[in-house]
Amino acid sequence: MKMIKFSTKFLTLLMLLSFTTITTTASAATAEEEVQALLMDVFDAMRAGDAEKLRTLILSDTALDRIAPDKAVDRGQSEDWIGWVDTLNPGQADEQIFDVEIKVEGPLATAWAPFTIAIDGELKSCGVNHFTLVKHEDGWKVAYLIDTHTPEKCLPQ
Repeated sequence: MKMIKFSTKFLTLLMLLSFTTITTTASAATAEEEVQALLMDVFDAMRAGDAEKLRTLILSDTALDRIAPDKAVDRGQSEDWIGWVDTLNPGQADEQIFDVEIKVEGPLATAWAPFTIAIDGELKSCGVNHFTLVKHEDGWKVAYLIDTHTPEKCLPQ
């Protein structure tokens, strides 16, 4: 029976590679959790009618576009949405996201987030939000948002 001898350098290298893999995996999970937390903050601010909080979570020049079936892309700015949020009473609008899929690569992330939205307790629409997020020195920020509104999928006809 042959015995394999490992050098101390080889074993050290194996340990470093294992630690790096564990650290990278842990960092990726942390980034996904940070993005998820930011998304929750965005919709908590909306539900609270807190436009100032929302402005801290979204880059100032962020586009907010909308796609509807068989229509051209409606180009907009997040400031229009933030202005609408500023008119809301706390709890007046309730947008819920679910089954969120987040992908992270370094300082870039995307999130695919199906949603429902109720106004004054009445379901008004549903669809999908798609976010592009960037990591800044003070945390993750929304850099782009596009959504669909497909009420025919969630409202009685």
